[in-house]
Amino acid sequence: MKAFFQKNRKRIIGGALALCVLGGGTYYYVNSNNSAQTQQKYTTGKVEKGDVKTSISSTGTINPVNYVDVSTNVAGKLERVLVKENDQVTAGQVIAYIDTRQLQAQVDDAKAALDKARLDMNRYKALIDQNAVSQQTYDDAVTSFERAQSTYDRVAADLSDATITAPMAGTVIGTPLKAGQTISTGISTQMIIATIADLSNLEIYLTVDETDIGNVKSGSRVEFTVDSKPGETFTGYVTEIAKGTKGNMGTTSSSVVYYTVKVQIPADISNNFLPTMTARATIFGEDIKNTLVVPLTAVRTDKQGEYVYVIKDGEPVRTAVSTGVTGDTNVQILKGLSEGDEIIISGDVNGPKQTSRGPF
Repeated sequence: MKAFFQKNRKRIIGGALALCVLGGGTYYYVNSNNSAQTQQKYTTGKVEKGDVKTSISSTGTINPVNYVDVSTNVAGKLERVLVKENDQVTAGQVIAYIDTRQLQAQVDDAKAALDKARLDMNRYKALIDQNAVSQQTYDDAVTSFERAQSTYDRVAADLSDATITAPMAGTVIGTPLKAGQTISTGISTQMIIATIADLSNLEIYLTVDETDIGNVKSGSRVEFTVDSKPGETFTGYVTEIAKGTKGNMGTTSSSVVYYTVKVQIPADISNNFLPTMTARATIFGEDIKNTLVVPLTAVRTDKQGEYVYVIKDGEPVRTAVSTGVTGDTNVQILKGLSEGDEIIISGDVNGPKQTSRGPF
């Protein structure tokens, strides 16, 4: 064995040295790689000047600006309906009749009662002039006449209302009630005989989340599409923004408040649309030029407020900032940063102890 070791001494020592070198290289590589991974946990960028553009996506329905649901406060059976869906009507045009036989009988009875009350009042007037009856008797006759007059006026108005006319010019949308149907009164929601709308003046009711409503301004440009016109994009403008959530101006769903934004459709393109169509829209908000901006991912928030990490002397330093308008990909910086500052725009911060940059 000794002779074997002496004979192969150089070869054994050389192999041992090679193993040491290989082991040391492997250790250095592993540690260098781990160190590189530790150092590359975030991505940096520069604070620059640029534009901030905001846009909000929303979906809504197309509605006529001017429309009316035609109803009546007269109970009875629809005798005739003179219009159908899509008919054009003019203001004052007769569109339906209610059976007036019972109403006419009521008018006749009321007229007879009124005539009698008038005769009694006039007779007692002559008698009181002769001191033949008391003042109270005459006063009661006057009261009876006034009540009879009121009753007659009411039933005469009902008879007149049995002729249903269009209160505005426009198009009949939806299917009107059919002849033979009975109109009921005294219910919470009146029965609609027909709906008439001006289809040359349309608008979109868009639903906007409460987090976005502050970025919507009156007059903002809106681009929208409808399924009936694939590949085409149309432009409208915001005319009204909800100030609350009552009625059709807003709703609440799953604890999130939504507000209604009305968008005017220009008259020259209104013939492309029909009421209740679904519109998919983008509302374009503020467009601020040449302002300090950073990517959205650079701004972080905690209980102390908004901040970014600025690289100073190779180390990330927490820096408080004040932001302005938030765009689709970036955010405006009002205070806290300067153009050219190197900042962390994404990733984790696992560096040395951070210190505050101080007030700005």
